Amino acid sequence: MYTIFFIGTAGSGKSTLVAALSAWLENQGFDVGIVNLDPAAEYLPYAPDIDVRSRVSARKLMKEFKLGPNASIIAAVDMAIAEADRIKEEMEALGAPMYLIDTPGQMELFAFRQSGAYLVQKLSDVHALTVYVADAVYAQSVDGFATSMLLALSSRIRFKRPQIFAVNKIDLVPEDVINNIANWAENPETLIESLDVPQYEKEIVRYTASMGGVVRPIFISAKTGRGLDALYYHIQLHYTGGEDFQLPP
Repeated sequence: MYTIFFIGTAGSGKSTLVAALSAWLENQGFDVGIVNLDPAAEYLPYAPDIDVRSRVSARKLMKEFKLGPNASIIAAVDMAIAEADRIKEEMEALGAPMYLIDTPGQMELFAFRQSGAYLVQKLSDVHALTVYVADAVYAQSVDGFATSMLLALSSRIRFKRPQIFAVNKIDLVPEDVINNIANWAENPETLIESLDVPQYEKEIVRYTASMGGVVRPIFISAKTGRGLDALYYHIQLHYTGGEDFQLPP
């Protein structure tokens, strides 16, 4: 069983990407399951096979305990820990060879709390990775891209899983923005010298880049479907070294 966790800041398009990639995979003849781990989602652009909201609802907790929106999500994710074994059993019972796992929109309430790391660990099989989803509109600026890379690195350290860095929403930016982002990733020094920050902060980014913290992104548009084939290629490259683990019928 292959598990792929989609991580990213609110508004980066994680859920839309899960829906688009799932549809693309099914059109290619692959069997794929979807798990929703966002207990506060009001709407999902896909029909999840397993939905944490059937067990824990942030909205219900908000009303019952008079919590704020963030506190209710924290409480719901913490409570979801008790359901982790049952969710994993459902995944195994469904028998899909690949699961796309959507995580809460408020990344900091999931990625940087122990409960989030625990859920990733419990729901991971032998083969697991994360896809960090960045927003191309935000990443088009030098500081926006640098911040996105550092957030991706912090989540990679947090979850201790291999990671693919995907820049979503490229349909909203011109082609030269995509080229700029690609250039910053391939030549981190151009990114570092463009940052309007004190020298010691540049040195932090430079050291991070030298240790592999700046990686080449996959450019995608969940809306148009552009780049989904490249994303799948990098997923199966990680899992099987370039050989499809499940060929279409």
